[in-house]
Amino acid sequence: MDTNKIKSLLSEVKSGTKTEEDVTKEIMKDYGTAVASEQSKITKVQTDLDNANTKIKTYETEIATLKESSKNNDDWKSKFETLDAKIKQDEANAKAKAEDEILTNNIISVFGDKKFTSDYVKNGLIADIKTEYAKTENKGKGISEIFDSLTKDKNGIFENPNQPAEMPGMSEDTKNIDNGADGFVSIIQENQRK
Repeated sequence: MDTNKIKSLLSEVKSGTKTEEDVTKEIMKDYGTAVASEQSKITKVQTDLDNANTKIKTYETEIATLKESSKNNDDWKSKFETLDAKIKQDEANAKAKAEDEILTNNIISVFGDKKFTSDYVKNGLIADIKTEYAKTENKGKGISEIFDSLTKDKNGIFENPNQPAEMPGMSEDTKNIDNGADGFVSIIQENQRK
């Protein structure tokens, strides 16, 4: 739940529009939705990892079978080496994908309730944080420290929470204003007659 919504709910409590109990229920409902969303992401990553581990077990079984049947055959040895290399690559790819998803989720959690000007900016910042996080000179730095260094004093990344208010236009009555004091006095007198 973002800060603006919480402020809105608190003002409704102050004005008597809603009770504290209603506001607490609404906050807990939003919190539950957010927790469920994050849990579904974790479940997806775990499912992908379990599927990769199942593939690895299958490959290991095939390797063991090939080892037994190919002791004296160079052709089988070549197939075994190819399969072994494929397994190692699949393991590395699955591990890298899981680590990348975890890192991405951690980066997104650092953003908090900040609203970006576009998804393009958000995705670009995520990529920049990953690049900076991987650099050896940034070892020991946290994601939030890197985030702060990349966004500090930068414009155009986040939406402005203080949007300027709409200003009303000039009314028809003020078109023919005389610039002198007599003109001002005549406008006041005209408005008093209305």
